[in-house]
Amino acid sequence: MDVLLGFLALALSYGLVIVLVIKHVNYGLALFSGAIVLGMLFGIDIMGIISTLLITASERITYELVLAVALIPIFAQAMIESKLIDELIAGLKMMLSQRAVLAIIPSVFGLFPMMGGALVSAPLIDGEAGKLKVDSERRSLINLWFRHMWFFISPLVTTLIVVCKITNKNIYDIIIVNVPAFILYVVFGYIFLIRPIRVSSSHNGRRSFSYSFLKGVFPITVTILTNVLGVHLIISLLLGIFSAILLGKVNLSNFIEIIRKGFRWQLVASVLGALYFRNIIKYMHVDTFIVENAIALGFPTLAFFSLIPLIFGFITAEPQTSAIMSASLVSDAFVTILPEQVALLYVSSFLAYFTSPLHLCLILTVGFFKSKIKEVFKWLVPSSILVYLVQFLFCYLLIEYV
Repeated sequence: MDVLLGFLALALSYGLVIVLVIKHVNYGLALFSGAIVLGMLFGIDIMGIISTLLITASERITYELVLAVALIPIFAQAMIESKLIDELIAGLKMMLSQRAVLAIIPSVFGLFPMMGGALVSAPLIDGEAGKLKVDSERRSLINLWFRHMWFFISPLVTTLIVVCKITNKNIYDIIIVNVPAFILYVVFGYIFLIRPIRVSSSHNGRRSFSYSFLKGVFPITVTILTNVLGVHLIISLLLGIFSAILLGKVNLSNFIEIIRKGFRWQLVASVLGALYFRNIIKYMHVDTFIVENAIALGFPTLAFFSLIPLIFGFITAEPQTSAIMSASLVSDAFVTILPEQVALLYVSSFLAYFTSPLHLCLILTVGFFKSKIKEVFKWLVPSSILVYLVQFLFCYLLIEYV
């Protein structure tokens, strides 16, 4: 295909995905639509579209990702219905200072994927922040900043799971590379958002800490620890779900309700759309065409792992879509992909989405606390850029010199 026409086809198909996502069309449907348009523009026929769909449906990676992504929100629902999240927060409140609790509340809810989940933690923060006379802008920043801290290192983040599967990388190799950015992110949040808050009273009473905290954190610990030790993620998630149900003494009818409320067909559709998009790119050799011609035109290799996901992330305000589109582009086009490159791609997608004015959590948080978005951005954007630059430099040094 002519180079100009090829890049035009890419712009049209990727542009379609971005427009559909901005219009709040389900991510999976947006990716399916973009994949079909991309395939057709690169010469695929109707039988090719169907056969690629059948291949996607029959691959092992599809079953593994669909099950994992379906189980994570069910796990979150089991923690909520069993009141173990309440136990966890209650235990932490009895041990930590009032201002530390402000950071802990959104971080606990941030462990699990929830659409608009910032609105769940916001009312809990509001009560504690009111006692400490924290202004509305700081309340918004605390809710946003600490809710998203786990994106760097949690093996339960669906976007990270999917990206690692697409690029065939061990999730913990990526997490290790992200640790410096995670540490800087948390320290930054503590120094500038939490530490300046004046504590109005001493905080006592640790008598029930061990029981409440340990009971609440046990299912999460079981899930992550077994997975780190080599147990398949699906089995680890099932262990976490059943331990939450047993500890919370959930009966059969509530168990069925947990599955009903926890199952998110939108996430499953996103995975299916992502894998179909990846296979269209792979089998039509779109990735090779784009990468080879872009490099020939002087486009640096590193930009595929930084600039492209930054653009996608900021425009879509959705990390999964932007990271998946970027990962699909590089997964088969490059002979070797380093964990550091995947980590950079992932963090680029995340921080661009995080600072996008279309970010749903940002919109809901600012609306709830009635804060001025301009004032929130004054701190949020420079801080995020600084974290990103440190991560970029760290990954660049690893890629070039290690």
